[in-house]
Amino acid sequence: MKIGLKKKLEDELVLKVSRMKQVIKPTKPHKHAGYHELIFLSKGSGKHTIGDETFDVIPPSGFYLGPGQVHCWDFSKIPDGYVILFKEEILVQYPKSQNCLFDFPNYFDLSGDNGIFKILDIFFKTYKAGSDLDFLTAYLNLVIIKSSALAKMSRNNYTSFTREFTNFKQVLNEHFREVKHVERYAEMMNLSVKKLNKICKTSVNATAREVIRERMLIEAKNLLTHTDSTVSEIAFELNFTDSSNFVKFFKAQTTLTPLEYRARAIG
Repeated sequence: MKIGLKKKLEDELVLKVSRMKQVIKPTKPHKHAGYHELIFLSKGSGKHTIGDETFDVIPPSGFYLGPGQVHCWDFSKIPDGYVILFKEEILVQYPKSQNCLFDFPNYFDLSGDNGIFKILDIFFKTYKAGSDLDFLTAYLNLVIIKSSALAKMSRNNYTSFTREFTNFKQVLNEHFREVKHVERYAEMMNLSVKKLNKICKTSVNATAREVIRERMLIEAKNLLTHTDSTVSEIAFELNFTDSSNFVKFFKAQTTLTPLEYRARAIG
């Protein structure tokens, strides 16, 4: 499959600040040439694949893409937030920010947020007002420095809950087709339901039930996108009582019917 190239920053521009598009439509793998991209999400859910790594979208969170990195989105809830596109040359007066770009992870947690979204809101409004580039670059420098600090903080917050959540996802991956109830997973892991929910809430800001639904949704999307199976056949494979219940589940999670999703994903 040929990787598409998207050019969202015109040749004559060195900076662009915009709101995240509030749509669920999945994107095909593509790359952006010649500029860096920072994405800050305050809302949304789903998956973001960067290179060969797939990240859960767990707002508040941030993503960094270097020039030429391949990525694609697959949202299950409508996102909200900000996207900043910029060429490295804009940071020539800010060597510390330039150095931060070499150490930025593709994903960083913003739950330790110390006002980053307030800064982003002002940055966006200032950009839309057509302010001087020197002024805007100062805001970009501030955003990068603060984001870098938050990224380092999130790397240091690895806890035992993170390990237990990883164990839960492994068990879930083996049994999600036949086991759909939180109580059964808690029993399999020798945990109380309360403890399992706390593990999930601490790790990904979701309940265990929501994590189970998300895994079901991922598999449903894969089957709709990569197979010719009918909706009834997919419902059967995922152990829904009938296709209507599967359609209700899918639409509740994505606002789309399975066939609408398939049409957008492969169209």
